[in-house]
Amino acid sequence: ELLDRKTTSKGVLMTKLNVFDWFNLRNAATVLETTDNLSQYRLMGIFGEATFDYKNYLFLSITGRNDVTSSLRKPNNSFFYPSVSFSYLFSEHLNLPDYINTAKARISYAKIGKDALPYSTSTGYSAYSSLPAGTTGFTRGSNLGDPDLRPEFTNTIEGGLEMNFFKNRLGFDLTYYHSLSEDQIINVNVSSATGYVRAAVNSGSMRNKGVELILKGNPIRTANFSWDASLNFSANRNKIISIREGLTEISYGGSSGGYLNSPVTMKLIPGEAYGNIYGTHWLRYYGGGAKEDPIRTDKSLPMVIGANGFPVLAPVSSQKLLGNSQPDWIGGFSNSFSYKNLTLSALVDARWGMERFNRLENFFAAFGIADYTVDRRDFKVFDGVLADGTPNTKRVWLGQAVGPDGVNYGEGYYRTYYRAISEPFVQDASWVRLRSASLSYNLPTTWLPKKFIRTASVSITGNNLWLHTKYYGLDPESVSADSGSNVDGSSGFTYPASRSFLFSINVGF
Repeated sequence: ELLDRKTTSKGVLMTKLNVFDWFNLRNAATVLETTDNLSQYRLMGIFGEATFDYKNYLFLSITGRNDVTSSLRKPNNSFFYPSVSFSYLFSEHLNLPDYINTAKARISYAKIGKDALPYSTSTGYSAYSSLPAGTTGFTRGSNLGDPDLRPEFTNTIEGGLEMNFFKNRLGFDLTYYHSLSEDQIINVNVSSATGYVRAAVNSGSMRNKGVELILKGNPIRTANFSWDASLNFSANRNKIISIREGLTEISYGGSSGGYLNSPVTMKLIPGEAYGNIYGTHWLRYYGGGAKEDPIRTDKSLPMVIGANGFPVLAPVSSQKLLGNSQPDWIGGFSNSFSYKNLTLSALVDARWGMERFNRLENFFAAFGIADYTVDRRDFKVFDGVLADGTPNTKRVWLGQAVGPDGVNYGEGYYRTYYRAISEPFVQDASWVRLRSASLSYNLPTTWLPKKFIRTASVSITGNNLWLHTKYYGLDPESVSADSGSNVDGSSGFTYPASRSFLFSINVGF
């Protein structure tokens, strides 16, 4: 297999049309910026597969592939990765009870290799975007390349059991997997003092393990009515085993939105989970010998209230773990009911046990749009303790400017304190939704012109019909990240999923 890709792009950014509504490059009064980019990438793969079958119940498959890539340098640009899988169809070998139709056990090992993005091993130059007219110039690129970059590998062991019963009216497929990814290649943020923005590095290793389960059945089957159901469930647990030598953590993204010190950071820390969301938090009282965890904040402890009567923000540099963007489990439940020519089907799916930084609510709280800010004209005594551990009793006004008590509260509690940290806005983003439902009717053939139309049906379908979530505001599934991005720890400022209805007519000739 040979992949050879060459991408060129040219662009001109101009402004101020001399002749109104005539979009022509020669009609622009000012040239702001020009771009001219070229990218080349080549990957050559040599691969093979051998399969063996013994008496139609033992199966063995062996594969191997060697890639040579242009995005890595010698000798790291050539890498090999194999796989082997074995399955035993014991329903074809053993005398099993009649109610067991199919029974198969399987186990496999696979090593998957992956190269880097083009130009990850070099440090190039980029053109200045703003220079005086008639002047050109280049500066060092934003990405610091690593000439010794190695390919990343993922080693996976997987085992499973698949069985069908009662003339295939009931069945399941259960899988357990354990994978270890090593030398993962990521672009990490670096200090601007280095003269770069990002650096391509082999970041370390990460472990994933989990289960996947599919249950399917046909509980009811009669001459006129049938019910088919399918349930799928998966749960994954991951852990950062190690990162690049000399580093204690790697920041790979965060949220760009949010006021003051509220934006969160997503970090890779050895011993912790991938997808962890770190952010600023309220200061807690650790008196009485309690030891503070450097990574986690203990929300069961009382907040420290300052002398001014408001909660105290912990030092901004003290970002702690507030949630995780990866779900504890994912599930889906589909049903199809058929009565004669009428069919009703529905799909319910869920993602449970994950958190998101709610960017939209952060703005809603600041501007008084959130419903809970209706108390911003009220007095309140915050529940917590003073620095010496004594209970707080100071009564403060939540509003702005000079309050009824004659004290100037500035921009008020919600704009000065509440919106300024991450903790209130990293929220449970679990959801269950009715993804789709449809009702269709197959027209009887006696209604159709026999020589012209063979089949015809009408249907109505609804998508995104119902949502259950504790998440504040809009749909937590609308992640504030680009397609394919792994920085999925925040939501908001994107369009929520729309609810749509479709009516269709299908005709076969």
